[in-house]
Amino acid sequence: MEFLIRKTLFAYRAFLHFLFNKKNIAIMKPGVKCSVSQFDYELNKGDIVHPCIRYAEKKFKGYNWWLIYTPYYNANADLENPILCYGTSETDEAPLTWTVYSEISGKPVTGYNSDPTMFFDEDKLNVFWRENATPRTQRDSLHRATYGCVISETDRCDIENPVLCEKSDFEDKEVSPAIVKLNGAFNAYAMHMRFSNPKLHSSNTFINKTTKLLLRVFSILEIYSEQKSYGIAIWKSNSLNEPFAYYKTTKIKNSNKLYKPWHLDIFEYENRLFAVIQTTQCNADICLAVSDDSENFVMYSKPLITNASINKLGIYKPTAIIHKGVFYLYYTAQDKDNRSLNLMYLTSMSFSELQKKLY
Repeated sequence: MEFLIRKTLFAYRAFLHFLFNKKNIAIMKPGVKCSVSQFDYELNKGDIVHPCIRYAEKKFKGYNWWLIYTPYYNANADLENPILCYGTSETDEAPLTWTVYSEISGKPVTGYNSDPTMFFDEDKLNVFWRENATPRTQRDSLHRATYGCVISETDRCDIENPVLCEKSDFEDKEVSPAIVKLNGAFNAYAMHMRFSNPKLHSSNTFINKTTKLLLRVFSILEIYSEQKSYGIAIWKSNSLNEPFAYYKTTKIKNSNKLYKPWHLDIFEYENRLFAVIQTTQCNADICLAVSDDSENFVMYSKPLITNASINKLGIYKPTAIIHKGVFYLYYTAQDKDNRSLNLMYLTSMSFSELQKKLY
């Protein structure tokens, strides 16, 4: 019976893809598995999600390539504590080998961490991560917020006040944030999500349980989902010492109607901003979008990778960079026989070749 249900759903989704003209042929080849040194391996089994890769033009602490990620083994949010690594490579290509430098923030007493990001500015590494229902968010009267620290060659300075703030219980405008410096000021980009629709929930246990079941069925069939993606939220600040102000949310243009963009990473190349986007929370593709004005993003319709193209499951938030004309994409995914473990992979392509294939 389970086999029949899976086959029926597969056929149904194929029909939806045809109906909504969703492209399913991926442009990039499956990646090569990365090697990351162990940290608390007995707890996290080497699990990796939410990777963020950055390159320092001038070596930082002796290395150019840096990675931050969180473990999420067996979907355990208690493990989502950002870990910073440096990369080593015998060539100038993006590395496959990473060594842990340090854990940036340990498990909070209550709540959990998630979604780390970072960028280099003035020979310092600025690291940020999102906190959910932690003592700090409670102190600041917030449901969720992004906090950070600044690491120099010799020390570390913690930013005590939140840089991105969210008071709503049902929405969040700072999901999977990425911060860039533009014209001397700072922009933060994040997914603007509605996690649930409060109008559809009841205090009556039976009604609420029935509603949740129906919503789950409707979501699987792509009829309705109370989870909603509004697009990319933009925040602005003149200084990292000041909280960012929410500016606006822009809808991602040319995003397929079956997509509900969930996580993203942002990078700059030749005066344009690019976003690599996880298209849905589950059964995701990874797509590329571009902005010429730092506000409005247009998604390319052809995916970079899909679950089918890499023969994996559980594709999650990617990170990318263009270095010396080569587009490097790091992503995490699960083997079909072990859905508890997320591992990181690297695939690459000449950016000029990639651009030709995107059109």
